[in-house]
Amino acid sequence: MKYSLLICSFILLLFSCKKSEKEPLETVAPAKIVNFKSITGVENLLADTEPTAVMVTRSIVLRDPLKIELSGTKEVKLINFTLKTIKDVHVFAKLTADAESVELFKIDSITPLVTFKLPLSIVDKELQMTDFSKAVFSVVVDDPFYKRLNAMKIPWKLSFRKSQEDVGNWYRMNPLHARESLVMFTNLAYLFSQPATQEAFMAYEGLTENDGTTLLTKEKKEAVYQDILTRANIETGLVRNVSGLGGGNLVAGAEYVLMRHYNKNAEEVIVHELGHALGFGHSSNMTYASSSKAFHLAMRPLVNKLLADREYPYWDYRMLNTYNKYIDMTGDYLREGKNPDGSRHNATKYDY
Repeated sequence: MKYSLLICSFILLLFSCKKSEKEPLETVAPAKIVNFKSITGVENLLADTEPTAVMVTRSIVLRDPLKIELSGTKEVKLINFTLKTIKDVHVFAKLTADAESVELFKIDSITPLVTFKLPLSIVDKELQMTDFSKAVFSVVVDDPFYKRLNAMKIPWKLSFRKSQEDVGNWYRMNPLHARESLVMFTNLAYLFSQPATQEAFMAYEGLTENDGTTLLTKEKKEAVYQDILTRANIETGLVRNVSGLGGGNLVAGAEYVLMRHYNKNAEEVIVHELGHALGFGHSSNMTYASSSKAFHLAMRPLVNKLLADREYPYWDYRMLNTYNKYIDMTGDYLREGKNPDGSRHNATKYDY
């Protein structure tokens, strides 16, 4: 009897093992992959032909420049303000407040400065009957470049002055200026997001209050830097007659500032105008240098290192090549490309 029980137990164990071996493992079906080249109706953003009235409606979160929104009831619209191609874009939807996000599909890549729509009918069959009207859509970009943007601490949303006329100290911006502004302010946000930049600012001695003599206290410097880190909006435009203008959320430079920001030692104007936006006037060396001390001089070693190490998100002027591409197209392109005698206005050369 003992041996019979042992034999039966062995047979049961054998059959249970065999059954287990045949059971398929539970897996999650991969999301549908969309090839960007197959997408129709792709439109360019901030293109040379974009009307000014459209350009001034653009707003760009510098650390998260890919937006997604529901378009109607049956499509999603993606708006990409990166200046580099990004890869592995995962699109998610959260159907209710308590639900987990569901991955709808993955786009293999998206080229720079484009917008397009995708029908929700492309999702897998089990999701095609879903009501997406109240869904919250999001994207996760599994791309090293985009992750660097996401890692920036600064939440700045860049926008362009609504008034775009040649009046007073202002020029009308063209889309090429908007593109270069996007580059310059992304790099600036990256600079101030670095712990080393904050440490250097706090350690730099000789920065003054608006009376020009009282030194910034540690507490004041902390408050100033916190303003940089938490400021929500930056507005920009194109300046003439002066090198730059700043105050409130406004930080703007002349055309030559936009052309030269890729060079070392070229940070003075835009950091000066940021100083105005932070509440400092010309008596403070948070704008103009005094006794060889200045906000921009505190930043210069860090700016130059990021350029030399090619660490900025957009370090290469050849990516847009704005100056060399448009120098002979003054007017609706560069506003000050050529002088009346044909010579180059504010001629620009690059360090590399």
